[in-house]
Amino acid sequence: MIILLDGSKGAGKTTVGKTLVERLKDAVFLSLDDERRSLADQDRPRAERNKEAFENVMEKGSKYLDKGMNLIIDCGLTNERVSRLEALAAEKDSKIYKFLLKASYETQLDRVRSRDASKGNATDEARFAEVHAIVHAKDFSDFTTIETGDLSPSEIAEKIAVLITR
Repeated sequence: MIILLDGSKGAGKTTVGKTLVERLKDAVFLSLDDERRSLADQDRPRAERNKEAFENVMEKGSKYLDKGMNLIIDCGLTNERVSRLEALAAEKDSKIYKFLLKASYETQLDRVRSRDASKGNATDEARFAEVHAIVHAKDFSDFTTIETGDLSPSEIAEKIAVLITR
């Protein structure tokens, strides 16, 4: 199966994705952010790096599905990316589940500030606001929304696990 996680920064995608890997059998977590950070040429524009990173996610995802692995993917889901992942799921005869993780703006900003502070970084609040606006302008009508504000990553992973085993 393929589990897609979307939401703005601080929604819990990475933490929940990694928690799901521990919970589900034969699962791997693929992250656009991780793929982008691993690219050799970090001086290129973000859009170029994102494109290459997504191609890496697709290639790795296809190989993992061929090995019978389940995918948990966090990759800034645009309509085009969702379509390509749906096509991959169809090609590999895999189920696909789509989840939007969300919390209040302040909760997400607090999480990002805390994460940044733990790494000794200042939070780029303008970038946070920009990404938040982009994410919340998307159509999530075919996604299952999970409010993450008052839930632990384990509780969110449990909700997802229940939903995908129905």
